[in-house]
Amino acid sequence: MNTNIKNAKALVFSLLPLKKTGGGENYTLNCAISISASGIECDLISPCEREFVSDRSTGRFYRAFNMRTLIGGDISYEKQESFRGILAQIPDYDVICIHQYLAGISVYDLLMLTHSEQKIIFTNLGFEENGIDFWIRYNNLPNHFFIEISKYSADRFKKVAKNISYVYAGAWKKQLEKISATKFAEKNKFVSVGRILPHKAYEIAIDALNKEQTLVLVGPYGENDPYTKYLNTKSAGKNVYLSGEVLSSERDSFIASSIALIANSASTTYQNQKFENSELLGLVIIEALLNNTLPITSDQPALKEVMDVIELKDFIYPERDSKYLRKRLDFVLGLTEQEYSNLIAKARKNVEKQFLWDNYWLRVEEKITQVLESKKVSSKV
Repeated sequence: MNTNIKNAKALVFSLLPLKKTGGGENYTLNCAISISASGIECDLISPCEREFVSDRSTGRFYRAFNMRTLIGGDISYEKQESFRGILAQIPDYDVICIHQYLAGISVYDLLMLTHSEQKIIFTNLGFEENGIDFWIRYNNLPNHFFIEISKYSADRFKKVAKNISYVYAGAWKKQLEKISATKFAEKNKFVSVGRILPHKAYEIAIDALNKEQTLVLVGPYGENDPYTKYLNTKSAGKNVYLSGEVLSSERDSFIASSIALIANSASTTYQNQKFENSELLGLVIIEALLNNTLPITSDQPALKEVMDVIELKDFIYPERDSKYLRKRLDFVLGLTEQEYSNLIAKARKNVEKQFLWDNYWLRVEEKITQVLESKKVSSKV
């Protein structure tokens, strides 16, 4: 697919608000920036309030949305528009990227107004409240393409979706050019990053921690949330701190000063609840490397996939196995400055090869072209 750049217009539509700075929100924003940096004018549209996604009444058409227009990688201007007003503009776009397409019924409102000359791209970022209903109702169309964020994410829906593939992204080249000045010997704690939710399995890192060591959990949490209370109980007698939600610069500082970033996500929670999509990519792995810190992860499929690609297989531990994680922590602590630096340098090179936002849209277009070409070949056979 070669989108005619001259006068081309793209839409990145998120079914969820983009107010917070989580992995999914950042992914959607960077997708829009990448499209616009390629020379295509791009509108980034998202609801102002989270209640929109669960609204099944006709009132949803009058809910407010933030609309940002990006040109050349920068936000040119922004305004607010009603959902009804946005729907009226849907036929005018050449490319429509729908993020969080499994989140709610408003995806049907969008699809009703698309036409066969448009390229419709679906990307799931993990919020799947409407997933069962979507796959019951959905009809595959030749101009629909599912470009997921990892092989694991794409494989989950291969039985129900055609034209499904994946494209990695997670870092800008300019980010990789910056190297933290903090030396390995100066790092003095461990860190885990993300919203304080049960499927993140932070209790495993707490169990693996020695009493003399420090762990900081960086991410928003609820004071009266049962899982937060559970973690506080688990932390008794240990140096574990919850930072709450912080600015991105503070988060980077926490990571840069840490010996390792531990990603504990698991398919089963502390209450034995199954959670198939606890991670779909694991952007925190790349975030660690951008801050010159080594990641250690569970073997949750998406996390393992990324660690395999960036050649850090030795820093994976079995899900919910705190004793094995303890061994990985000890192994990292035993590295020399040079060994630590070499591991990170190699992983960062692999990120540059396969996870750049700079050429993300080009790779998406190439992937769609491959799908279309393969269909031409199969139709001739």
